[in-house]
Formats: sequence, C-alpha cells, structure tokens
Amino acid sequence: QGNGTCFLSDLNLADKIRLSGSSHGLKVTKIESDEILYVRDPEEPALVSYTDSPVTFDILRHVDHKVVFEKVLDKLASGGTLGIFPEGGSHDRTDLLPLKVGVALIAYSALDKDGLAIPIVPVGLNYFRAHRFRGRVIVEYGSPSYLDPSTLGAYQAGGSERRKACNDLIKRIEDGMRSVIVSVPDYETLQLIHTARRLYQRREYTVSEKQDINRRFAEGYKQLLLRTDGNLPREWLSLRDRMIAYQKELSDLGIRDYQVSGLDRELQDRELPDADSVLRDMRLPYRLAHLIVVCGLGLLPTALMNLPIGFLARLYANSRRKKALANSKVKIKGYDVMLSEKVVFCIAMVPSLWCLYGLLLFFFTDFDGPALTLSIFSMPVFSFMGIMAAEAGVIDAKALRPYLMRIFPSNRRRLATLPAVRKDLQNNLRKLIKQVGPTLGRVYSEKTIDWKMIQEQSKGWEEVPHTPVTKKNE
Repeated sequence: QGNGTCFLSDLNLADKIRLSGSSHGLKVTKIESDEILYVRDPEEPALVSYTDSPVTFDILRHVDHKVVFEKVLDKLASGGTLGIFPEGGSHDRTDLLPLKVGVALIAYSALDKDGLAIPIVPVGLNYFRAHRFRGRVIVEYGSPSYLDPSTLGAYQAGGSERRKACNDLIKRIEDGMRSVIVSVPDYETLQLIHTARRLYQRREYTVSEKQDINRRFAEGYKQLLLRTDGNLPREWLSLRDRMIAYQKELSDLGIRDYQVSGLDRELQDRELPDADSVLRDMRLPYRLAHLIVVCGLGLLPTALMNLPIGFLARLYANSRRKKALANSKVKIKGYDVMLSEKVVFCIAMVPSLWCLYGLLLFFFTDFDGPALTLSIFSMPVFSFMGIMAAEAGVIDAKALRPYLMRIFPSNRRRLATLPAVRKDLQNNLRKLIKQVGPTLGRVYSEKTIDWKMIQEQSKGWEEVPHTPVTKKNE
C-alpha cells in the first residue's frame, strides 16, 4: 500500500518495484488504485525485507525479453560471442551473489531452437585496489560448461521441470565461476590471505602467480574449516591473530610488508665498514633529491590540469559510493562503483577544464591564433606528464615513509622490532604449511590445478561455523 503514490500513472503491469535497501525487484501483478497494488512474492523471500514503516522504491520498467532473446540467439547462431554478468549487478563482496536465470534460458533456447550446445566459459575478474586509478585486474578463464542434451526434454516440459533444469545448469555455472575467483567468507579473511601469501613467498611473484597462491591459501583454508568443523586448533588461531596484529602495526606505521626486509638490511649495514656506511647514509638524501626533482617537474601540470579534477572526482565518487551503499543490501563498502564514477566524471570535466583555460587565455592574454591553438592542444600532453610525474612521486614518497617515521624515538623502537616479528611469523607459517600442506592434496602439491575439481572437494564450506576474522584494536 502506498502513501501519496500514483501507481495508476507511474506503473504498468509486469513492471517491477525495488524497495530501498533491497537488490531484488517485485513484479507488479495488479494495480487497484493509485495507492494499492499487488506484487508477486519472490522465489527467495530472504532477498526482500518487508517493514511496517514507509520506504521509498525504484521503478524497474518491464523489458520485452522476447525481442532481446531473439537478437541474442541470432548472434549465437551466426557464431558470435555473448558476454554476460550473471550476478546482475556490481558489488565488492568476497563471494558470488545468486546468479540470475537468464544465462540458463539463453543456453537452453539456443539448444532448443538451433540445436547449438553453447560452451559457457567462466571468466573471473579479480581486482586489486579497484576503486583507485591505475589499479590492477586479473582476467582468468576457466573450463567451459556444456548443456546435457538429455535435459532438453525437462526444459521443454516447462513448469517445475524447466525450473529444475535451469537451476542445475546455474549451479554448474556458479561452480565454474568460483574456480576463477578467490572466494572467502569475508573481507577480513581475504586480507589475512594476502598477508599470509606475502609472508610465505620466497621471491617476487608475478601478478598471475600471486593470484594462484592466494587461491591456494583460500581453498586450503576452506578444506581446513571442513575438516575441523569450523573449530580450528588453538595454535592456528594464535598464528592468525599474530598475523593480524602484524598487519595492523604496518598500517599504523604507514609502511608496507616489502619494506620490512629493507629495515633488516639497514640494521645489518650498521656493522659494515665506514665506507659502506657512508654509501648507506647517502640513500636518504638521494631519495629526497629525486622526489624534489620529480615533484618539481610534475607540480605545475598536475596542479593546473589534474589536481582540481582529481579532487572533485574523489568527492563526487565518494558521494555516489555512499548513495549506492545506502540503497544496496549486498555491498560491503561500495568501492565497486567509485572508479566508474570517477571515470565518468573525468570524461566530462577534463575537456571542460581545458575549454575553460582556453577561454581564459583568449580573453585575458594577448596570445595570437597560433600561440593560443598550440597552448590548447598542449594541455593533454601536460596533463599526461603530470600524471606520470605524480605517480613516480607517490612511489618515492612511500619509499621515504620508513625514514621519516624514524624521526620519533617511539617509532624507531617499533620499526626495529618488525624484522624479527616478520621472520618469526614467516618461520611459523612455513612450518605450519609444511605440516598441513601434504594433507591438502593437489592444492599443495600440483603445479597446475583443475580448480573446478578443487571446488568440488571444498563444497559445503559455507555451512561450516566460521570464526570471524576481526581486527584487533590494540
């Protein structure tokens, strides 16, 4: 029942309404008046939260899927490829949302209409710092799934048999998708896996190797949860808590894990002869000089071309993130929308800023036509130079952070203990993996893994009681 609504003029039959805070639409089946309408209950009631208090809603217009499906099937019949995001929306969770049934309907329709057994290839998009410019993504392709032709009769029968056939296919597609992502119970566990991987590795890994190790840790963790019924041994929990405390200490000091080994080397350098000590002491002045030169080169173009837009883009994207988070029940922090909003904002505002500068030069300078034209067409070059210089400056600034932190005596003591703490954690973690790893089978021993098969072994881990990973406020 609505309050001050105009259902008769705003809605049509088969449209959907999506209540605020819900990701699921409710299909309109009958409109009785401007304030009374009827909707179809969802197949999964848990997706919608009903409340006695008034809530706002969005209107999702009905789309004639028949036309869409005809074009899709024609494309597939002609040998084309179709990309689908079967979760139906973006999110920043560490596992998949329930998949929509559309992909199964398309696959069965292609088999029914054209006799095509369409290969369904899972694609994993694994992001690193996805909400920031120049973040990274790993695109991974898994083994294709195919329809079982013997199930076509169930699909053609319709009703519950069609629903079961589609759900079975969706489940296989979901398993395939999980084989190309790192799925864990929560975001904090994902951070812990990244910390464990950094402590475990003996050399610098490529991005794809890091992804592979992260997935091995995640799958190993799931299998351990299954074996212990969620009750991990006390020594494992103790190691986990120590890794969390180590990561928190790094965050408080503003340094990265890879910089800790550098601290250890510098402590050893103090015992070297004077000549080597002099060279060691020259590192800080060199880094400072390099940072000053880089910042000097990038300061003017960055300040004029990029800084205003970057600042406004961050504010705009953050406001859009908060709005998306408030309207969603599946997002954790809403970071998945930030970079898209920044890009859209910059596409519109960067050329606008160049035009503004062009107008200022035209009205407030005595530049002639060629000089004015050259200035305007040079702005993209200056903007790009500013971006590259700023990126190099940020890298230098991060490298200088451990040096600057030593200005304070308390921080020097904390930094001095980190190499030993890291070494102890590294030894304990490797010892644990050496002890438990052989019992995990292929996850530990095989160089190349069929992740779909591994997913089958760890089925049911979601139902196992999980001790949440929480950050200690020490």
